[in-house]
Formats: sequence, structure tokens, C-alpha cells
Amino acid sequence: MFKVELNGKIYKVEKVTAKALRDIGAAQAVFKRWQDNPDAADMKKDMDALVNWFCTFCGNQFTADEYYDHYPADRAITDIGLALAAVNAQVTHVLESFPTSGDSKKKVPSPTLFGRFTGRIWKRAGRRTK
Repeated sequence: MFKVELNGKIYKVEKVTAKALRDIGAAQAVFKRWQDNPDAADMKKDMDALVNWFCTFCGNQFTADEYYDHYPADRAITDIGLALAAVNAQVTHVLESFPTSGDSKKKVPSPTLFGRFTGRIWKRAGRRTK
């Protein structure tokens, strides 16, 4: 579960639905286009695609207009990118709240299963003697 705060209201999202996964294509296409050719950005059209997907991601508890009117502009694209990454990686359970803070002090990400596994291998390899 995560929450979104807009205009003093807190919206709780219990789970990300399959509809958010189904509709992710347009938002992914925007980020890919921005990465491949930043000069081709059509901000109005692109932002509409991103915000509409984010509203779906949050269970359509608020409208795109509410998002545009109350979401902090300096976090908008970053937070939508974070939400996209979480859905793509199937780790939406780690999300806590939006808008995220822009603090320079970042949390150290918890190690992934692969990282823990390889870390153990390297530790054991260091103890071995020939």
C-alpha cells in the first residue's frame, strides 16, 4: 500500500491493478522517446499520457486536472518514472508515498535477492584457501 497527497487530501492505494499494467505502454513510449530523441518532446501530449497513466496507477481516485493543479512540478516526471519502474520490476510493494521528497539524502536500496546471493558467494570465495 502507498499513499498520494494532493491538495491536503491523502489517497490510499491498496494495490496496483492489472489495468495499470495494461495501460503502461503509452507512458513507457514517452520515456523511451525522450531518451532516444529529447528534441522530439511534445510536452503537452507527453505529459497527458504520463499523468493519465499515473491516475490509472493510483486507481483513478483523482483526475488529471487535480494532478496538474496540485502535484509539485519538480517531482512530477520523476515520480511517474519511479512508478513506471516499480510496475515494470513488479516491486510496487516497496512504494510508500507520493510526491516523493527531493532530499539529497537518498535511502540505500535494500539488496535484491540476486545481490544477496552474489554477495554470499563472494564472501565465501574470500574465505577459501588453496
